[in-house]
Amino acid sequence: REMGLVSEATAAVDQSLRSFGLRFDAARCPTELQGKWRVDKASSATLCPFVVGLGVPKFLCPAIALLERTTELTISCVAGANAQNAIRIVDKTALSSKNVTQVTLDGVETKTKSKTGRKEYMLSGTVCGDDKNTSVVTCRLFQRGDGWETRQERTLMNENKLRERNVLVSPGKKDVVVDRFFDRVPREAGEHG
Repeated sequence: REMGLVSEATAAVDQSLRSFGLRFDAARCPTELQGKWRVDKASSATLCPFVVGLGVPKFLCPAIALLERTTELTISCVAGANAQNAIRIVDKTALSSKNVTQVTLDGVETKTKSKTGRKEYMLSGTVCGDDKNTSVVTCRLFQRGDGWETRQERTLMNENKLRERNVLVSPGKKDVVVDRFFDRVPREAGEHG
C-alpha cells in the first residue's frame, strides 16, 4: 500500500514538473494572426461533416451553412501574469453570440466546461510550423472516451488570408478535416489593435 502511495506521489510530482517545464518553454503567440477576419465563403468548405461527426443531426446542416457564411474571427495575443503566451479567439456569426476561446500556447491541458456547462473537455494550445506561425487549439473530448479530440489549426497563408483547419479525431474512423479560409478585415480609421 505504501508503495502505491509513493508511486502516486511520484507521478503527481512528475506531472507538476512537466507542466512547469512546458509553461516555461511556451511558444510565443503568432502575432501575424492577430486581427479581424471574415470567412471567404467561396473558398471554404462547410463545417457540416465536422459537426455531424460530433453528433449534430445532419438535417441541421442547411442552417449551419447559413450561419457559417457570416463567421468573423477576432484573434489577439494576450500577455499577463496568468496568460503568458496565450491566444484569444473570438468567433461570432450574424445570429449567434460570440464564442471566446483563450488558451496558453504551452501544450498544458486545462479542464474546461462547455458554454452550457453540461460537458467538460481538456483544452490546450501549441504553436507549430517551420516559422512557428500556426496556432493549434486542441480539445480532448475525454467524456466521449479515449481517442476523441478536435483541433483548430490557424495559419497565415499570406498577409490577408488565413486558413483554419478543423480536424475531428475519433477512434476507429478516418479523421474529418474541414478547411475554411478567412480574409483580413481592414482596420477602420481610428481603430487600435
